[in-house]
Amino acid sequence: MNGEEPTGLRGMKNLGPVSAARLRAVGIESPEELRSLDPVEAYVRLKRAFPVETTLVSLYALHGAVTDVRWYTLTEETKAALRTAAFRLL
Repeated sequence: MNGEEPTGLRGMKNLGPVSAARLRAVGIESPEELRSLDPVEAYVRLKRAFPVETTLVSLYALHGAVTDVRWYTLTEETKAALRTAAFRLL
């Protein structure tokens, strides 16, 4: 990668090449599109398209991507609220 930072979805915290490719596969093409969605909605799209591969860490990572924090720093309260919201939609 010649020392440059990744751009687009891959430039967001918590998102690597696989996550970015899966997001594009479900119609989320850019950081702006991801930010315009609720992270829970993005998670639900991924969970429906990639049910085995999409774990709760994906949910936390998406929330962290749009809030610019590492997923593992989220509080248990935040994680619980995300899980509750996601399970209501699935």
